[in-house]
Amino acid sequence: MFTPLIRFTLLILCTIVAIIAALAGKMPIVVVATLCSISLLWGYYNVGTVYLALHKMRKAQYADSERILALTRKPEKLSKKRRAYYHYVAAYLAREKDDFKSAEHDFLIALDTGLAEEHDRAIALLALAEIEVIKGNKDKARTYLERMKGLRVKDSLLPQVRQMQQYLA
Repeated sequence: MFTPLIRFTLLILCTIVAIIAALAGKMPIVVVATLCSISLLWGYYNVGTVYLALHKMRKAQYADSERILALTRKPEKLSKKRRAYYHYVAAYLAREKDDFKSAEHDFLIALDTGLAEEHDRAIALLALAEIEVIKGNKDKARTYLERMKGLRVKDSLLPQVRQMQQYLA
């Protein structure tokens, strides 16, 4: 959960430590510093800043979340799970801006790619149902609510689900 600036700063520090340790003949330190460098590079390409943006989004810090998410330059290179959450955060941020077309597109990609937590899948399905209600397509909204059945959700989401069910009934 590092921004690229912090990640590259740590990478430079690990490289400096490895060089100094190599000159001093301390091979165990060289190995540890090299492994840390590799880990930081792997994290940059595989993880990106998705979880940091997700964390900010869950705290309702949308501007920070959007800024941090934009630091992930190539989301297609992320691992499958991280890519799903990238699209999940992007969709949530688009929905907050009332850009429902982008939100729907990204929520569908996130669901297809595979969100790990059932609660996040439920939020995405509920958001898609809300978007369909806004579009005036109650049948498709009911379909999304039906897909939510069986998913474990946190108690904080239940009032919104009940409200949507009452509206669609």
